[in-house]
Amino acid sequence: MKILKKTAIIFCFLFCIELILGFTGTMVMIGGIAIRHILFILAFLSLYAYFFVYLLVNRIKIFSLSKDSYFGSYTAIDIGAVLFEISMILSMTLIPWLKGTSLQYAHSEAFDSAAVFSLFFPASYLIKRKEFEMTKFLEFLKYVVFALALVHIGMYFAQEANPKFIYEFFEGFSNLVHGHSIAPSITLGHGGYTRIIFTTSIYLIVGIYIFFYNLEKNKWYDYIIFAVEILAVITTVTKSIWFGISIGFCVFFLLAVVTNIKNNKNYLLKLLFSSVLGLLVIFGSNKFIFDQIVSIRMENAFVVDNSGKEKEDKKYKSEKEKYMKELDKSGAAESNQIKLEQMKRLTAKWLQSPILGWGYGSYVEGYLRSEVSPFSYEMQFFALMMKIGLVGMGIWMLLFGAQVILQIRRGIKYKNRISTWAFLTVSMAVCVQTNPLLICFTGMSIIILISLLSVQNVSDGMREAVSVYE
Repeated sequence: MKILKKTAIIFCFLFCIELILGFTGTMVMIGGIAIRHILFILAFLSLYAYFFVYLLVNRIKIFSLSKDSYFGSYTAIDIGAVLFEISMILSMTLIPWLKGTSLQYAHSEAFDSAAVFSLFFPASYLIKRKEFEMTKFLEFLKYVVFALALVHIGMYFAQEANPKFIYEFFEGFSNLVHGHSIAPSITLGHGGYTRIIFTTSIYLIVGIYIFFYNLEKNKWYDYIIFAVEILAVITTVTKSIWFGISIGFCVFFLLAVVTNIKNNKNYLLKLLFSSVLGLLVIFGSNKFIFDQIVSIRMENAFVVDNSGKEKEDKKYKSEKEKYMKELDKSGAAESNQIKLEQMKRLTAKWLQSPILGWGYGSYVEGYLRSEVSPFSYEMQFFALMMKIGLVGMGIWMLLFGAQVILQIRRGIKYKNRISTWAFLTVSMAVCVQTNPLLICFTGMSIIILISLLSVQNVSDGMREAVSVYE
């Protein structure tokens, strides 16, 4: 059984490495199958094999309702997860069939997410049995995400030096694997200014989360990793990620102050130092490295009209800064107008089927954002409402509501863990609202990560309570 456990861990870790560093997962194609799919299948089979063998060897009845049922059976989080998985499956099969939505599109949009989320069930059970520790997994993720941050920074400055670098990079990699590669789409800023953004970029949020999770135990080099990850976040030049991290941090900071103000001043001092360090990195790099791109993008965050002209007495650091400001304002106005139009059209279609929605793969007729993936829209909340309706959204709320309530009731001893969990959850929720980064391999894998972290917090809290009682 030890060999089976090690095999499951190895394949799961390999899958995570590719998931974070493999861009869209098609950088290597083997027999026409993406390397990400191959690694996922191996991780899925090995993890479930170990799970079932563990149950058989230990003669465990998984649905036992004994006094030890928490550690051997299920909680409200598990029930919410089961309903969530069923909802995803029905929303990509039965509901599209009933509503006349393309089943091919439904499969293309949601199958990967439903498959990835299925890993939650064996993983959560093994966490409760202490067969798997999230703290060790986070230590592994810390260095993988750090590598992702270095890739972002390296690509950014290489692209700044050579406007063709990213295209040449993926072309060169394709040649290296003899054409068995499908490059990800490249999204530069409006007018072609440099930005490094892929679906995997949202894992930079996880890196910052891990830093705060380990705040009391961080070594000197963790602060370097933290600074590098902030720089990497800036290279995405993506407001939704910036807003997500900023709002998530505000929630975390408030919770941390409230829960530590009386008896853990040392924690608050470290939090304050980290906050100041983060701000120094942001403002310093904005001024001296990124040609004011952060302030420019934030100033234009809610622009919807580009008809006005810049004041003539406006002082710019350079002609490049002036050019960037004009480009970004034009792009922001256009982007925000598109988002407003999406909200109207998606809401109008949702109102035609408000309870069940139209199923995954559905789209607004005559209003496509992509010919390849017509179901893809930036306004995630409105798109989800249109696709899964009130029932589906209610199940999302049930899943996360159960996690919040159980952590407060059972894991309150780990208040700082819960505060950092709130940071990750809020950051993710905000960041995906204006980009289609949720219903995909990477987005759903972070949903699993958030859910498993809550299971760990509740499990440790319950175990602590049992030991005290005994």
